[in-house]
Amino acid sequence: MGVVLSDFRPVYLTEPVKQDKLREISIRFAEFVATSNGGSSGRSAANAAAGTIRAAWEKYGVSPKHIDSRRISVLPDTEAAKDPADLDFATIPFTSTFLAKAGGPDIDDRLAIFREHARAALEKMYPDVDDAPGELIHVSTTGYRLPSPVHELVSERGWFHTSVSHCYHQGCYGAFPAVRMAAGSLAAAQSGLARAGGRVDIAHTEICSIHVAPDCLDAEHIICDSLFADGFIRYSAFTDDAFRSWPGRGLEVLRYADTTIPRSLEAMTWRPIVNRFEMTLSIDVPRLIAAHAEEFIGTLLRDAGLDLQSDKGDIIWVIHPGGPAIVDLVGSCLRLSKDQIALSKDALREGGNKSSATVPQIWDRILRDPDIKQGTLVVSLAFGPGLTAAAMVARVV
Repeated sequence: MGVVLSDFRPVYLTEPVKQDKLREISIRFAEFVATSNGGSSGRSAANAAAGTIRAAWEKYGVSPKHIDSRRISVLPDTEAAKDPADLDFATIPFTSTFLAKAGGPDIDDRLAIFREHARAALEKMYPDVDDAPGELIHVSTTGYRLPSPVHELVSERGWFHTSVSHCYHQGCYGAFPAVRMAAGSLAAAQSGLARAGGRVDIAHTEICSIHVAPDCLDAEHIICDSLFADGFIRYSAFTDDAFRSWPGRGLEVLRYADTTIPRSLEAMTWRPIVNRFEMTLSIDVPRLIAAHAEEFIGTLLRDAGLDLQSDKGDIIWVIHPGGPAIVDLVGSCLRLSKDQIALSKDALREGGNKSSATVPQIWDRILRDPDIKQGTLVVSLAFGPGLTAAAMVARVV
C-alpha cells in the first residue's frame, strides 16, 4: 500500500510583519517589561538598561538579511500596523500580562492563549462542517492540553466516526512522525484493524510567539525570539487507491527514517518550565550534525534504491531552516550547490522558523510550482531534541 500526501492548506491568523520592525517592537517590549517590574526605581533602572537591551538585540537577533518577515499571532494586526514607538504594551492583551511580573503569564495562561489561536486556525482549516476525515492527527510543539483543540473541533462538529490522535513535543521534525502515524493508520484500515478509510488528516498548529522571554537578554533566548514564527497548515495522507480520485498533485512517500544521534541528549532540549516552554541549544549541535548527516541521508537513499552522489543533482532538497547556519551546514555536509539549498533559505527568509509547520509549508510550495514535474524526487530533512534527525524520500505524483 502506498501513501500520498496532498491537499495542503496553510492558513493565517495575522499578516506578516517585517523583521526589522519586529526587532524594534521586541526591544521596546523588553524595555516595557524592565520598567514595569523595577519597583520604585523601575524607570531609572529601565533607562539605564535600555542601551543594554538594544545592544543585546542588535548583537544576537536574527538579521533581516536572513528573515524578511514573520507572522506573530499574539500581536494583533491593528497593533502591528502601528509605529513601534506608538505601541502601548499595557493595553495589548498578551503583552499586558507582563505588568505583574517580568516572567509574564504562567504556563497555564499561555496554553489558554494557545488553545484560543489553535481553535481559530482549525476553524479556518475546516470551513466545511461536513469535511470529516477518518482520523485527525494534531501536531504541535508549542502547546497542548487535553481535551485538545482538535478534540473540541471533532466534538462540536459531531464527527463521531473521526478518530483523534496527537503528535506532540517533537520539535521541528514533528511532521515526519506524524506522516508515519498516518501511514500506520491507513495500513491498519487496509488490513481491517481500523476504519480510517483512505484518508487521514494532519493539522499543525505552532504558536511559538506565546513562549517569548523579553526579560532574558542572553544569546540563546534572543536568537529564539527573533527566529521562530507561528505557522498553521493541514494536509491529507491518502492511500494510493484513494488518491487516484483526488484532482490535485501529491507527494508519494517512498521511504522514511529517523535516528537519535549518539551522545547528544543535552545538545538540544525543549521543556516546560514554570511560565513557558524553554529551548536550549548547545554549541555542539553543528558538530554533531556534521558528523552524522551524510551517513544518515546516504543510508536513507540507499534503502530507497538511490545513491547520494549520483542522484543528488536530480533531487529537490528540503532542509528544515532551523536557522541560516543549519541550512548551510547540511548543504556543505551533503556537498549540495547553493541552488539546491535555495528553497530552504527562501522558506526561512519568507516566514522564519515555524517549527513543525515549516516543512509541510515547503511541500505545499513544491506542489504548487508548475515547473516541478511529475516524478521529481524530494528529500526532506529536519532536526529536533534528542538530538533527533528525521528524513523522508518522496516523489511528486
